[in-house]
Amino acid sequence: MKTIYKFLAIGLCGLLLLGINACKKVEHSIDDQIVSINESTVSTIQIGKKLKVGFIAMNVNTFEFSIEKDGTVLLTEQIAVEPNQNITEKEFNIPLDESYIGEANLKITYQSGGQTVTKTHPITFEESNPQMFVVGGSTGAGWEPTNAVAMTLYGEDSKTTFETFEYLTADGGFKFLPTNVDWTGGYGLGDTPGTISQDEEAGNLTVPINGFYRIRMDAENLTYETSKLSMGVIGDATPGGWDSDTDMTFEGGKGTYVWKVSLNLKVGKIKFRANDDWAINFGGTPNEITQGGADIEVASAGLYDLTLDLTPGAYTAKIEKK
Repeated sequence: MKTIYKFLAIGLCGLLLLGINACKKVEHSIDDQIVSINESTVSTIQIGKKLKVGFIAMNVNTFEFSIEKDGTVLLTEQIAVEPNQNITEKEFNIPLDESYIGEANLKITYQSGGQTVTKTHPITFEESNPQMFVVGGSTGAGWEPTNAVAMTLYGEDSKTTFETFEYLTADGGFKFLPTNVDWTGGYGLGDTPGTISQDEEAGNLTVPINGFYRIRMDAENLTYETSKLSMGVIGDATPGGWDSDTDMTFEGGKGTYVWKVSLNLKVGKIKFRANDDWAINFGGTPNEITQGGADIEVASAGLYDLTLDLTPGAYTAKIEKK
């Protein structure tokens, strides 16, 4: 009987030891070398844009980042990790290069435990909407591409004709850029008057005198034009009716877009136009002014302060009764 109890005791001890071992906590070493792409990184972006990529890095000094498409490396950069900075974000300039368009992978490569580790994050590069910018010492943007002034498309279904309104000075000069990232593909002075050349080394474009201009360029035909403007207000609510403009005054200089005037209005309608002519006119609603827009209603007579703001991409007006 003692023998039976002895075996039972040994068996119970064995089960107890197994239970203790089974409950041991599994721990990962805090020295593991890990790099990952942050999940917040975009999965779709247009070419010609800036791509922001977030990284999480633990116990790694450097790693390689690349963009690969169909087995071809489109971009590669060695990333250095700052001490005690486990989360970082880098910005990469994606060129206006059609070879990028389509599905690709963001790839990281690093060393961990003597082995090479690779991880990928899928991304789709899309065709860029047509863009054009103005930059230069004659403008408020100066010569820094990232501050360049955006232009807008004009002309029915056009993808190559752009315009903007800008105060320009006679000194300094300006150029056109297809991106606000860098000087790649920039347009400068052509060989004949009114023409441009897609050459980063081409000379600067200029205007003869300081003033507020409409700037137009045609990227296909390589032409440009500048028209100096003087804005006014017209309509049956104004003293001159629909026959005569009341001139407005430009306020500011480079980098400003505001025209103002104070005048007595009566019940009726008004519009803004340039150079006493209908070729360039603005209407709509105060919060959304457009070229060729509808007449603006004046509901009651009185003395008004009128403001026209032609900031690129956000034309607005203020019609304030005193």
